[in-house]
Amino acid sequence: MMNAAHFHLVINHVPIIGSMMAIFVLIVGMIKKSDDVKKVSALVLILTALLTIPVYLSGGKAQGKIEGNYEDVDEQFINTHEESAFYSFVLMDITGAVAIIALFVFRKPKILPNSFSITLLVILLIVISLMTYTANLGGKIHHPEIREDTMPWEKPVPPK
Repeated sequence: MMNAAHFHLVINHVPIIGSMMAIFVLIVGMIKKSDDVKKVSALVLILTALLTIPVYLSGGKAQGKIEGNYEDVDEQFINTHEESAFYSFVLMDITGAVAIIALFVFRKPKILPNSFSITLLVILLIVISLMTYTANLGGKIHHPEIREDTMPWEKPVPPK
């Protein structure tokens, strides 16, 4: 059986992977000049935005499960992650709403203007950057190995 923290860890990858998929499909649609493919990108984005809701909502219960219960949890990262997660969640869902509006507005004329596609691509790049930052902060909560500024193999080897 899965507890709240496990559930959050399992689904927290959805917003990043879904955003990457939406970007990929959108770029393919722009290259192929296919409005149908660009609209599929909007559908992927809408689904990703919807799935971001349980990711965000499960964070509080995950926090309650780990806070104060593990010695290696650095609680200084919890609040930073939580704040960043809120902004990521809001921006993702606004972007999903924009995709819904676009599909509604551009449903009759099959053409999805390039200006809209470029705007959506820029917004998605911002969203994925913020989501990646949020994920990194979340990882730092319970993973001291990623709190370092250098990679493990970049550290000088102590003399013997």
